[in-house]
Amino acid sequence: MADSYAELARYYDLIMTSGYYDYDAYARELVAGIGERRDVLELGVGTGLVCERLLELARAGLRLTGIDHTQGMLARARARLGGRVRLIDQDIVSAAWGPAFDVAYSVGGVWLWLADQDGAHLGSHLLRDDENTAGLERLAAALRPGGLLLLSVQEAHRSSERSLPGGLRYVQHVQDGGDGRIVKDYFVLRNDTVLAHQHSAYRLFPEEEAGRLLARAGFRPRPGPGTGALFRQYVRT
Repeated sequence: MADSYAELARYYDLIMTSGYYDYDAYARELVAGIGERRDVLELGVGTGLVCERLLELARAGLRLTGIDHTQGMLARARARLGGRVRLIDQDIVSAAWGPAFDVAYSVGGVWLWLADQDGAHLGSHLLRDDENTAGLERLAAALRPGGLLLLSVQEAHRSSERSLPGGLRYVQHVQDGGDGRIVKDYFVLRNDTVLAHQHSAYRLFPEEEAGRLLARAGFRPRPGPGTGALFRQYVRT
């Protein structure tokens, strides 16, 4: 995978903590889902914002590993987390781990669920179907049998803009990219000057197709009540 978010990395925390995500809510649901499990993998650790909240709320003894493929994001995660989390420059498609983890989760990382009034789609930063198949199979191999996969749920991406602290403005444009994709451009501006721009594309899988994709890789929906509204849970069979 190409190194994405490189230009946006310096503004990422400002955007994400100014109303984009409720990290405390995600962390609380993660703690409930993780329970007594110990070895946890974050898919797309970014600048470490989720890990930081999780460490504040989780019981002692939690062992966290975070992977990302963007050096700028990982540098900020290392500064934030120090040695409390194992951070690896890695994408899931080329990962070659044995069963080392009890839980894997993604909060807007490699995979996420995007929902609106018309239903839900599995969104992926991996654009090709073979990449998604390989990535989920590699992830299944990294989870112990009975391990959990938690994928965040959020509103479908839409064009929007809002103010940021320091007189900045955040703008996102979302377009249909065709072939089951959407294209999202992020901008950070001061007045009319563009300070950072990030172009990202997402592959979208309708719910039934996503279910088949996950099942082929070895995941089934976790029976019974889940962690809440912010995650969908799957069990590694």
